[in-house]
Amino acid sequence: MIYEPIFLDANADIPMYRQLYNSIRERICGGSLSVGEKMPSIRRISEELGVSRTTAEQAYQQLCVEGYLVSRPQSGYYVEAAVIEKNEPPAEESSDKELYPDVLYDFGSRYVDSRASDLDLWRKYVRSVLSREDTVTSYGHYQGEPELRRQLAHYGMLLRGVNTTADRIVIGAGVQPLLSLICGLLGERAGRVGIEFPCFPHAERVFRDFRLNISELGQDKYGVMPRELYSSGAKVLYLNPSNTESLGRPMPVSRRAELLEWADRTDGLIIEDDYNGALRFKSRPVPAMQGMGCSGRVIYLGSFSKLLMPSVRISYMALPPELAELYRSRGASYNQTSSKIEQLALAEYIRDGHIEKRLRRLRKIYSDKSQQLLSLLGESFGSPAKIRLAETALCAEIWLKCGKSSREIAEIALAGGVQVIPMDTCDGWTKLRLSFAGIPSEKMPEGVRLLQKIISPNFL
Repeated sequence: MIYEPIFLDANADIPMYRQLYNSIRERICGGSLSVGEKMPSIRRISEELGVSRTTAEQAYQQLCVEGYLVSRPQSGYYVEAAVIEKNEPPAEESSDKELYPDVLYDFGSRYVDSRASDLDLWRKYVRSVLSREDTVTSYGHYQGEPELRRQLAHYGMLLRGVNTTADRIVIGAGVQPLLSLICGLLGERAGRVGIEFPCFPHAERVFRDFRLNISELGQDKYGVMPRELYSSGAKVLYLNPSNTESLGRPMPVSRRAELLEWADRTDGLIIEDDYNGALRFKSRPVPAMQGMGCSGRVIYLGSFSKLLMPSVRISYMALPPELAELYRSRGASYNQTSSKIEQLALAEYIRDGHIEKRLRRLRKIYSDKSQQLLSLLGESFGSPAKIRLAETALCAEIWLKCGKSSREIAEIALAGGVQVIPMDTCDGWTKLRLSFAGIPSEKMPEGVRLLQKIISPNFL
């Protein structure tokens, strides 16, 4: 034979044809058999190895299918490709500790308070849906389950003043997939997007992935400045009027009206990300901008990540009539990204009035925790620091005069076991956010004291 000896084990768990296939493949990849070299005939190899012709033929056929061998009529089998496999050590995987450092006190935003998780009740509704065998064994509607869209239309009007109908609502697994759909629908019309600075990074990432031009718009004490918006040439404005970055509170109605006037005059569109707009607890929630009588110019985005749990990936958008019609014309080309089971569970949950009860409970919990955290930060960092509540973000913000950037300070804190959220460093101030959503109240005092101890050497 023209190849190294092959040994097959009839008692092994691996089928004989597979053993033969593996042996020949190893010799091709290892260079023992070179391109163009003729292989023994099926009859010859079966006789020499003591296997059936069927076994030899199966091995050869698999090697031909994968491109290692080629069968030439009236001639035989030849080596077609020799892929030389290098015996390199496998790449080392990052350890869990490297990916998820030990965090003693987590002031990040990945969690919600376990006291408000409503897990037992949520399980009940999920089990109820799972019992509907005829429902859960089929694909979901590309636009989102009709039952949930009907409930969201009612919920949006009742709690946020959103003026829409079920046929204009589209459901997705988070804001990013919905923003991707919006960018696809708008196409070239999007052109340039105006964003608040700083912007929600996950939204900005989508706009950049779609190669859209982005204008970072300055803000005054009322939010995005209309004159900057007009001069930017933007055709789309993305913002969160429920929590204006420069104010830490809702955008006033007068500024909202000015931005709606911009959209009307320039044939522009406003994407209103109403993140946690219903969760305001210091005062009554301000109705959504979309319901101010110009809903044809506003795309409304709502989410349940903090209202329920971050792991329940359900967000929705209310499209203006023109875009809703365009979306439906393309509907067959879209797949639904959000779980049908969770959508139907949420529809029943809202229908039975639990969302309003949950909001009341969450407002009380987060009101108490926000006051506790603000007090602790004031006691630990004192008057040189500036401290503010970012209400709908469920965070406290602290500005410090440090010799390092916000990101560097956050890394130092994390190395010491405290997770915080770095914000943009501005005018010499290091800005950090501490979320009170997930950390238990009893852990906050020691967490703040440890944070002050870790970063105090960097104060100016």
